[in-house]
Amino acid sequence: MKNLKLLKLKKNLILVAAIFFIGFIQSLIGFTHAQTLDFTLTVPANPFQDADVGAMAFADIDNDGDQDLIITGKGGPIKTTLYMNDGTGNFTAATGTPFVNVFDGSVGFADVNNDGFIDLLITGSTSAPSRTANLYINNGNGTFSIATTPITPSSAGDFAFADIDNDGDLDLIVTGLNANDVGFTTLYRNLGNANFAAVAPSPFEQVGLSSVAFIDVDNDGDRDVILAGENSSATKSTKLYLNNGNGVFTLDVTNSFTGIALGDIATADANNNGYMDILITGSSADGSITKLYSNNGNGTFSEISGTPFPGTSVGAVEFADFDNDGYQDVLLLGAGNFNGLSALAHIYKNEGNNTFTLAAEFIPTYLASAAIADIDGDNDLDFIIGGTHFSQPIRNPKLYTNNLNTPSTVYENTDAVLISYYPNPTKDVVFINTKSNMDKITVLNAFGQTVMTKKVNSENFEVNLSHFNTGFYFVKIENDRSHKTIKLYKN
Repeated sequence: MKNLKLLKLKKNLILVAAIFFIGFIQSLIGFTHAQTLDFTLTVPANPFQDADVGAMAFADIDNDGDQDLIITGKGGPIKTTLYMNDGTGNFTAATGTPFVNVFDGSVGFADVNNDGFIDLLITGSTSAPSRTANLYINNGNGTFSIATTPITPSSAGDFAFADIDNDGDLDLIVTGLNANDVGFTTLYRNLGNANFAAVAPSPFEQVGLSSVAFIDVDNDGDRDVILAGENSSATKSTKLYLNNGNGVFTLDVTNSFTGIALGDIATADANNNGYMDILITGSSADGSITKLYSNNGNGTFSEISGTPFPGTSVGAVEFADFDNDGYQDVLLLGAGNFNGLSALAHIYKNEGNNTFTLAAEFIPTYLASAAIADIDGDNDLDFIIGGTHFSQPIRNPKLYTNNLNTPSTVYENTDAVLISYYPNPTKDVVFINTKSNMDKITVLNAFGQTVMTKKVNSENFEVNLSHFNTGFYFVKIENDRSHKTIKLYKN
């Protein structure tokens, strides 16, 4: 769930006019690096809303097997729009939605009431302006109803969902600027059925212009927290907090990370050694940075020197396997001051062993957000970028489809099995609910090879992909009367 932590740009974007001019010239002369990944800029028949200083996320909200899209932001009017996918990557704006129009916030999907349907949290500022945090419950048919929650209104921040106490429901951490323009970080426990309660006292630093992510740094089965932002003294920090297994967090004093604000955090097993690594980008005390920290396997991290990532801020960073080789590549975008450029949108191919090479360049973008999914069902990852671009239309999102054309196995489905599943993509466990008792599941990789079978004898069960390589998987769910196959992405 990636988003923006913006508005206080000051030093970062003083020369916006100069930035635009440089970017415009770049768009005219083209790119200078060889491209090793192939994407097509796809112009939809019905343009997306403007998404400058916004956020976006994909999810299958109506359980029809394809990835729908939520976008917030501005350019013209401040808007929040839900787009429904027809299964081939064509999107149509939904009508009659209850969403508040916001910018400078975050969006994220999660099944917070365990009913098998994906719900939605949106934070940000309205045109009033006032800060908001609204939870929308999925009614089960792809429509949403706004819920009453104690979640602190926020902008210029971030949030993340995870089960912090292993009780089977998703808890929440929120950070950003509150209604008084003061940075905060609040952890909320899910008490069941989407009833959230703030945890006090908070062990976390109170920060705005912030980023946050859950990550299991020590493979102990619980979710730790990596948090970055600017505190009330205008000091930038990046800190790790360790979970004791019951949702109680303490500050880690072993590791040291460069402090950032106006940035983003991505986590993944970048070198396939079984431990989660951390990639941060943003504005530090010494200027914009992008740094990779490799997990040593004992709860400590080492900064990887010599990476090709330029420093950026007011942008986004994401791990994703764009070429289906089992390694997490990096999508990086945002503003900076590097090699005569003032903004970028790059993909870096993961060559293994913490080595990355520039593989694709796109229209430079800042005040940026991004979302990644297989939008057209061809077993490779596509993505969309929002922000201020160096190509017309300046603030309209750019949708890029992946031309990898990975071979895939065609599976026959029956309509007899009614099924819901979440989350997808997943880092580890996918929860599956069916309306009839199922006997067995079979997991196959993207090439049709069986990698796991499991007897279930239940209507509700889970598939654990935590020890599988990144990529696409097919899960065949069956009993003696019917079967159905779903497609998952492990990141």
